[in-house]
Amino acid sequence: MKKEKKFNIYKLVFYTFLISYSIIYFGYRTGYYEIQNYKKKSLTEEQIKKFEEDVANGKEIDINEYLVKDDIHYRNNLSTFTSKLSDNISYIVKSGVEATFKYLSKAIEEK
Repeated sequence: MKKEKKFNIYKLVFYTFLISYSIIYFGYRTGYYEIQNYKKKSLTEEQIKKFEEDVANGKEIDINEYLVKDDIHYRNNLSTFTSKLSDNISYIVKSGVEATFKYLSKAIEEK
């Protein structure tokens, strides 16, 4: 007889954590975070130089021209759906926990 392989949730969780840790560690070791910060810093320095040149040339200054806009929206139908789903699950769990503790407190008071 062949042995049936059972799905082991602990292995799945372990491998998920291992892969997540490996990705984060690799990103850290390759300097991804530092590179992103350097890009932001260099953009800011460029904007400061542009501002100083405009002041020296006597141009009209508008602060919005010098601000770096990193406003990226990742909202789509999937993220909206999962956000609503998460809110609903949170509400259900919260209600269940509150009802459980309410029941337990009544049971303890009766004794």
